[in-house]
Amino acid sequence: MSENPFVTYLDQFNVLSPNHAKIYDEYTHDDSSQEYNFNFTIPTKVEQFLLDVFTNSPRSIILTGNAGDGKTRLCRRVHDAFSSEPLKDWPNEGIVEVPFSHGRIRILKDLSELKDDIIFRELSRLQNYINTNHTENTYYLIAANEGKLTKFLSRNNEFQELGKEVKLRFESHLNNTDDFSIINLLDVTSSVYVERVLEEWNKEENWTPCNGCAKKNRCVIYHNHIKTSRKDVQKKLVEQYRLLDFLETHITMREMLIHISYMLTGGYTCKDIRDADWRELEDQTKKVYYQNFYGLEAHKDAFNEMYALKVFKTLDPGNYSHSRIDDFIINGDISGDSSLAKTHEELFNNELDLQFGFFSKRLRIYRDHNKDNSDTFISEWIHKLRRKVFFEVTDGELIDTNQLLPFEYVSEYSSMFNNQQKQTHIKRGLINGLNRAFSNRLVKNGKSLYATTENLMIYDSYRNKQVKIEEEEERKDIDYIPSRFVLNVDEKKLTLNLSLFEYLIRLNGGGTHNILQQEVDILIETFKNELIKDSEPEEYTLNLLRLDKRLGLFIEDEIDLP
Repeated sequence: MSENPFVTYLDQFNVLSPNHAKIYDEYTHDDSSQEYNFNFTIPTKVEQFLLDVFTNSPRSIILTGNAGDGKTRLCRRVHDAFSSEPLKDWPNEGIVEVPFSHGRIRILKDLSELKDDIIFRELSRLQNYINTNHTENTYYLIAANEGKLTKFLSRNNEFQELGKEVKLRFESHLNNTDDFSIINLLDVTSSVYVERVLEEWNKEENWTPCNGCAKKNRCVIYHNHIKTSRKDVQKKLVEQYRLLDFLETHITMREMLIHISYMLTGGYTCKDIRDADWRELEDQTKKVYYQNFYGLEAHKDAFNEMYALKVFKTLDPGNYSHSRIDDFIINGDISGDSSLAKTHEELFNNELDLQFGFFSKRLRIYRDHNKDNSDTFISEWIHKLRRKVFFEVTDGELIDTNQLLPFEYVSEYSSMFNNQQKQTHIKRGLINGLNRAFSNRLVKNGKSLYATTENLMIYDSYRNKQVKIEEEEERKDIDYIPSRFVLNVDEKKLTLNLSLFEYLIRLNGGGTHNILQQEVDILIETFKNELIKDSEPEEYTLNLLRLDKRLGLFIEDEIDLP
């Protein structure tokens, strides 16, 4: 049985594999001895932006971001685009110069790797070039860690001017100029590239060697490929990454590739499948894609190395019980509803992700109330099958799989993007949620935001029209999709991500104060204090919230002062 070289290629992303490549810049496979060559790259907006800048209006640019965001790869791409010879290996110093039509591009692949005297020399030149409008026609492209860069600038008085310019650009990309720009790859939207990777890696030509394999029908790797080739499943996988965008959680390019590779292979190779005995085959059936996505059955060492698994574990739909969905899993085929029964058969048939009838047998035993098995059946199966339902049920009217998410209002949140009407309708709920968060009381639904505290004195109030929801704009320089909003109240701003939105809308609905509170408490407290600090209470009246016993809610009241 021949091995699929594409599976071998995927194994270099396995953090426990001896073939694991540590740097995204080196995630290529170009071995002429193989029948297939894989040179996988993802086209990115930031790459095209850099090429356009140096072609048309060159400036000095610093790239920042986490290890694995692709800074080194972007430096290599710029070099190769303007050089007659591709860069095979970086010189020991990590600095190369490329002549081009506007002068020279001086590329530093990693500022953190350089000695302090070299960093001093290069940043001095950069500062001089910026101050002289690049009259020497040398332009920098520097990959740098933000912390290392700002620390070095702050402890050297010679870099006060450059330090000021760098600080401005870290505050906002809008402060970039035609002479000097900083591109922070932490701002890239993580979900943008997921669909591209899933489509590229699931291309049929990558999997044609599997057609002649005798183990194909028992291979969990091939099974995961077939499942994640489905557009509806891909859509759900991308939506999970989109949740991270909404929560302002950044996944690097390298972390995403490692995660998706593990989702497909479960850490196995063709040799593992070929040589497996019956016990190992049983273990392999546990590595279906929706289990791998959340790190179930993952080796603890792999889990420690894969940041994406830690993040997605908190979003795992298998951990959230919903009575209708759980009842569908257990009784959908005997519910009397033909649509439910058909869907149940499609999901939980004898094949069931290479289990071949085992689940059906266990389900019958459970229904017969066999006391020796019924107690363990739920713990063994229900979490796994919730995940399967989440990814593979496509009829939202039949089963709303979003009910398995830890966020009740994610649909409302996502519906606000590019929809001012939705934003207007939801704004009142946000105002009411803030009133309840500020006062720690159930305040009557109203049309005003009250700058108040638990002492219930109203320091100031803002009408509905004074509270504005501002949506972030899409950027032209990097792959960034708007993922959060800003509540603007008289130029005092509160960043609104999914966690804060969920908290406020739950409060608006009468939910308890403890849910999500740790994540949002400081944001709300700071915003409240800003409103109170700039308030101007009336001189001869006292506005406060008082309990209306008939309503059981706190309402606004006014007392005249003598």
